Amino acid sequence: MSALRHAAADEGIGYLLEDQAIAADRNAIPDEKVNVSELDMPQMGKAGGLSQSAPQRDQAIDIFKGMLVLGMVYCHVLQFFSDTQLFASASYWIEAMNLITFSGFVFSFGYASQLAYYSKPLQRAAPRMAVAALKTLIAFYMSGLAYRIYIDGRAISWSTLKPIILLDDMPGWSEFLISFTYLTLVGLILFKPLKWLVERRRIALLTAAALLAATWMPYGSIHVTQLGPLVGTRDFASFPVLQYFPYYLTGMLFARYRIGWDWRVLTAAAAATGLFVWRWLQEDALPERFPPSIWWIIGAAFLLYLYYLIARYVGRYMMVSAPIEAMGRNVLWFLIMSNLLIFSLKSRHGDLLFSPLEGFIMTVLLLAFSGFGIWIIAKKTAKHGLTKTTT
Repeated sequence: MSALRHAAADEGIGYLLEDQAIAADRNAIPDEKVNVSELDMPQMGKAGGLSQSAPQRDQAIDIFKGMLVLGMVYCHVLQFFSDTQLFASASYWIEAMNLITFSGFVFSFGYASQLAYYSKPLQRAAPRMAVAALKTLIAFYMSGLAYRIYIDGRAISWSTLKPIILLDDMPGWSEFLISFTYLTLVGLILFKPLKWLVERRRIALLTAAALLAATWMPYGSIHVTQLGPLVGTRDFASFPVLQYFPYYLTGMLFARYRIGWDWRVLTAAAAATGLFVWRWLQEDALPERFPPSIWWIIGAAFLLYLYYLIARYVGRYMMVSAPIEAMGRNVLWFLIMSNLLIFSLKSRHGDLLFSPLEGFIMTVLLLAFSGFGIWIIAKKTAKHGLTKTTT
């Protein structure tokens, strides 16, 4: 079974790190007044799509993340319960989600971090970033241990748990979580340089482009397991922070300058994905994903920009956007719950076989089940005055 590696927390439960970043403080920029109506509705840029208005949490990025969650869980379901030999379309869905999901979450984390962390002094942001890193580390432990127990059939023992805790073992469908932990720590260590960089768009864009050179890293010489999530390796599937960092910087810029529709962004994104397609056709095979080649890194650009624009448009229609937005606000919860459900179901009913349509129905059921858990918890805590419901 080929490993899928995809994937940050809202108040009260401890969700994925970019949600936790924003939820940590609703008033991301205390010194500036923000028009609430402007935040509730998607903002489309004028004359190039750049606005200098103060960034704060908006609905569109949650919808964007919710769309990624839907695709991620659907991909997981197809990987565990479908057969690409019997259902050719399943492979197309899997590869499409593989291409955009992790890059999309890195982009959204950069976006959310700009709103909740880099708009504050380091002294205020650092504790929240440390907590966010800890949460994704614990999530990695949970998902990784569940994979080893349910899928690999290992005993619940110290010998199983110890390598995961020490990051000597990177279980399937869980490695991306440790990459987000690393990403948070890198963002904390480079807090001041990144904050300086985002105020200088051209230098930031040049830096993002220069970071693509990291895809020529001598991956074969890297054998320390703990370095894999940071710089990449050929020893196991990894999502190296260094190579994906251009999406983090891009997310920061989108949040800082409130970028919406912009023909320059569309052109650049289309060119990047066009190069990916050209390489695909030249080699008659998808560009390398583990470890990532430059073609794989840039390949998601156009699709992610379309996702971003769709999210801004869908936000106008509450009946459509509310469930997706709820998933986007609670990414880590949906990830952990869906992983646990998928792993346990596979261990007990390994012969289940779904068509792509049946797999989508199963995805909706898994997400509904996970969402019900959030509804119970949020309602209970609200009743006791501990927190407000966010769904």
